[in-house]
Amino acid sequence: MNIGLRLLKIASIYMLIGLIMGLAMGISGDFRLTSVHAHVLLLGWAAMAVSGIVYMLMPGCGGSLLARLHFWGHNLGLPVMMVSLALETYGHKAAEKAIAASSILVLVSLVLFVINLFKHGRPEQLG
Repeated sequence: MNIGLRLLKIASIYMLIGLIMGLAMGISGDFRLTSVHAHVLLLGWAAMAVSGIVYMLMPGCGGSLLARLHFWGHNLGLPVMMVSLALETYGHKAAEKAIAASSILVLVSLVLFVINLFKHGRPEQLG
């Protein structure tokens, strides 16, 4: 399966998680996980979906080593970041180191996406 489609499928799971979190917070009135909810929707749903679409529209980007590094960095870092952020929100201060490390991993993976787009993205690839 191509990397763009894989990112879109994973992004759709993050969309559902974010929507369910928002609904649960609204029903319960407990909004302590608002930051997790926002990050799930922005980094999980929006950033992954957009990068997946870019990779599908520009096969030169989607087939590169940079795309694979972006894919794995984003998909390994984001779940760790979300769980760690939730733990920290509920008072587990030891989670701060995991938040920092996983946030850096996600940031680096998105920097790789940008580099990939500038390096391999070509307007003639668009259909």
